[in-house]
Amino acid sequence: MPFGLSTKAFQVRCRMLSFSLAVLSAYAYAQDAKICETAPDQYIGNSQDHFQITKWMSRGVCVRSHSNDLACYTTLEATLKNLNELRVGEYTGAASVLALLPTIGALLGAPTTEIWRLLTVVPFGGGLAMLLSFGGAILPVRVEDYGKDLSSHKVSFPSKGAKGTKGAKTSNRQHIHDETYDELNAVVEKIKARMRQDQTQRLPKGHLLVGLLAMVVLFVGAQAAMTITEQGGVLPWWCTSRWWMHLWYGMVTVTAIAENWAQLPFKETWKLFVSDIPYDIKVRGGDSIIAKLDKPEESVTRVLQSLASLKAGTATVQGSHQYTRPRNAVLVVISVVNHGDQRIRSLLRLLSKCTSIATFVTGTALFASVQLLALPMAVMVLTLVLAAGVYGRAITGWIVQGVSKTEPLIHVIVNSTHEAQHVIAQILSLDEYGTEDMEYPDETEVRKLQVELHGHVFVKQRRVAHRTPWYLRTWGVLAKPFDLRDVDMSKMNSNAHGEVLEGTPPSQSELELGLLRKEDRQGSNVRSL
Repeated sequence: MPFGLSTKAFQVRCRMLSFSLAVLSAYAYAQDAKICETAPDQYIGNSQDHFQITKWMSRGVCVRSHSNDLACYTTLEATLKNLNELRVGEYTGAASVLALLPTIGALLGAPTTEIWRLLTVVPFGGGLAMLLSFGGAILPVRVEDYGKDLSSHKVSFPSKGAKGTKGAKTSNRQHIHDETYDELNAVVEKIKARMRQDQTQRLPKGHLLVGLLAMVVLFVGAQAAMTITEQGGVLPWWCTSRWWMHLWYGMVTVTAIAENWAQLPFKETWKLFVSDIPYDIKVRGGDSIIAKLDKPEESVTRVLQSLASLKAGTATVQGSHQYTRPRNAVLVVISVVNHGDQRIRSLLRLLSKCTSIATFVTGTALFASVQLLALPMAVMVLTLVLAAGVYGRAITGWIVQGVSKTEPLIHVIVNSTHEAQHVIAQILSLDEYGTEDMEYPDETEVRKLQVELHGHVFVKQRRVAHRTPWYLRTWGVLAKPFDLRDVDMSKMNSNAHGEVLEGTPPSQSELELGLLRKEDRQGSNVRSL
C-alpha cells in the first residue's frame, strides 16, 4: 500500500476524496448554473397579462438543456429560487389541478357494449375509441350486458348432467332441446333472410367517416396539449424527462386494454364473414369441413387451426365474368362464455388489477410533483383530455347507433366450444339452401353464399380461396367480400375458342396457381377501399 497505509485506511481516504470531488463538482455547477426565467416570474399581479406559451415552453427546454442530471437539477433549483411567492403558489395550484387527471375514468361512466360493437364491426374505429379511453373502463365484464344487445343471441344447449326422475328428465331434456334448436334456427333464419333480401343494406360510410374524423380531431388535440404541457413542466425527481406525460398516457392505455381483455367474459371468439355470391359458381372436389366438424373427437380449435390442410376445391364461374358487387354481407361473431375455469385468465385478472393500482398511484405522484407548470396550461390540458374522453365515448355511441340500422353484426353466445362447433357447422352449411331450395318457390333468384373464416373462403363447405386474415381484422365489415373470379378455373380449363371444357379437371399445380392468383388483386382491393 502507498505510504505504508493499511487497506482499510486507503479505502477510507478514497471515499473521502470521492465525496470531496462530488461536493466541489456540485459547488461548481451551482456557481455556473444559469437561471431560466420568464417575464411573470417576478411580476406582482395577475401573471396572465404577461404569459406567453412559447416563452413558457422555452424555459422548460432551457432547464433540460444539459445532458447531465446534476446540471439539470442545479438549473431547476436556481430557476425555482428566482420565483416570487405569487408564482410559487400558482404553480403549486396548477400541479394540484393536474393531479385530478388520473381520475378521468370516473367521469366516463360505466362501460357499455358500444366500444365492443365498434371494435368488432370496424376494428380501426374501435381501436381509436380505446385510445380515447385514457384509462377508463372500456368493455363490460358481465355476459348479461352483452346479451341485452339487439344483435346478440344466446344459444344454450341441453346439459348432459340434468338431474331428476327418468320421465321428468326425458321431458325436460326434450323441452330444452326444442328451445335450443329454436334459438339456433332463429339465428340461421336471420342470416338467410339477410342474404336473400333484394334490397342492399350497406354501412353508412358518410356517417362513419364523420364520426371517425371527429374522434381523430379529439385524439390529435389531446396529444398536442400533452406535448405542450410536458415541454414546459419539469419533474423534480426526473429532471431530464421530456415526455413524462406521454409516459403516463402509454401506461394507463396499455393497462386499461390489458385489464379489460383479462376481464372479458368470453374465453374464445370466432368471426365468420358471410356474403352472397353474385356469380354462377360451380364447385367440384375438395374436402368438406363439415365432415371434420361433425366428428365428436375433433375440437373446433384443432379443426380451425388446420384449415390450410383441407384439400381445396375447384371454383368455376359459369356465365358472365363482369364484376358484380354482392348485395349484402354480415359478420357473425360466436363467443364462448368464460366460466372461470382458466387459471391463466384468473392470474391475469389479478395481475392487471395490481398494475392498474400501481399506474394510478404513479400518475397521481407524477402530476402532483411537477414544477414550473402554469395554471392556464394545466386547465387547458385537463379540459382537452376530459373532452376527448367524454366526447369520444359519446361519438362511439352515435356511430354504433347509425351502423346498427344496417344490422351488420350478429352475435351468438354459447356456453362451450362444443356448442360453438355446432353453430359454426350450421353457418357453414347455409349455402345448402341454394337455387334448389323448394322452400321459397316464388323467388326468382337465390344466390349462393360464401363464408370467410380465418382468411379461408368456403363455398358449399369446400375451401376454394384464401387471403390474409388481417384484411378482415383491420376493416371489419368495411372489407370487401372475396371476389371469386380471382380463383376462377374456367379460364384454365378452356380450349382455344374460349369454350369451357367441363370434363377436364385442373391439375394440382393449376389449382395452387388459381388459389394464389388473388394476391395480385388483393393489394388493389385494399387501396380501393
